[in-house]
Amino acid sequence: MPSINAISSILAGTNSAVPNSSALSEETIGKLLSLGIDINEVSSETEAKKLIEEAEKEEDKENENSSEDKTKNSEAENLYNDIKNLGRKVGINVSKNENIEDILDKISQRLEEFEENSYNSNLNVFQSELDILERQFKNLYSGESSILSAMDMLSQNKRAVLGI
Repeated sequence: MPSINAISSILAGTNSAVPNSSALSEETIGKLLSLGIDINEVSSETEAKKLIEEAEKEEDKENENSSEDKTKNSEAENLYNDIKNLGRKVGINVSKNENIEDILDKISQRLEEFEENSYNSNLNVFQSELDILERQFKNLYSGESSILSAMDMLSQNKRAVLGI
């Protein structure tokens, strides 16, 4: 019967290698392992539950931060696309890797050329749209937005459209 004794000694060795696992439920052990917490460092079920709760809170915070980053990125992408579209309207070629500030500067220069030559009848509309996009860019990256600036942008846009 040496094989039975060998199996018993292996099982006994396994239990001594993980002394705390007998104090923890299987469900708790599974959660600890899934969160990357070493079960040998946990001495009781209550300690394990506290560690699990802290780890889950940390994961939730990381998930919230990543979703906020995604929202900001999508806003930035939309703004970038709007700026590129305005550039195309005024006849500027925009490369994919070009900086937003550079594009805004090019658009401003083009609108100054239009103003000097009286080249385009939609100059006020383009200027208004540029002002709005510049403010959106500033607000997106500086975090300064207010209802008054939004109302001002809308009023300037309305004035430009109506030719006032």
